[in-house]
Amino acid sequence: MTVLHTVLHSTAFVWNDPRRDARQLWPKDTVIGAHDIVVAGRALSDLARERRTPCILIAPVAPSAAHPEADPHVTLVVARITAREEPPGWHREASATVDCDLRAIVPLVTHVERLRTPRARDLVQTVLRTDEDDTRLHARLPKALSPGDLIVFACTGALALSQVAPRTRTAAAAVVDAVAEDVEETGGVCRKYRGEPFAD
Repeated sequence: MTVLHTVLHSTAFVWNDPRRDARQLWPKDTVIGAHDIVVAGRALSDLARERRTPCILIAPVAPSAAHPEADPHVTLVVARITAREEPPGWHREASATVDCDLRAIVPLVTHVERLRTPRARDLVQTVLRTDEDDTRLHARLPKALSPGDLIVFACTGALALSQVAPRTRTAAAAVVDAVAEDVEETGGVCRKYRGEPFAD
């Protein structure tokens, strides 16, 4: 595998266009409001607050007459911006760090939105990155994007939470499980946390 091949497979481009009809990219019963996105009556911001980020929601999409064999589900990955850097000087592309693992997202992502302003039209080229590795995702996101903001990735097919959770979080959860198992084996009170639900 060449270096160029590796770079191409660790980078994706999602040029969100406000004029584009992106309804087919979202699950059925999705309502895109002024300050949130609601799927089947459930606000994604509430989902993030209940489960922490990153979190996922897997939901069915409307059947496609054009692509009858396409995967009938879409995975929405909600993540949080942890840092943002302004483009230096003449450089036009801003940079932002997200708290999820992008490797499983990059091959499947079709759309990216900031939850607080999903209908924003003042978009700038932004490269999303993670502390996990060198994977990058280029997208057009609101100019006012800032740390703490929630963003949602719409991905084709079904993803597991373990695929998008950062390895540091996964490792920490494994340590907690190991300690809980030791307590259980010694006759103590088991406080083992069996993980968050993947999706409704």
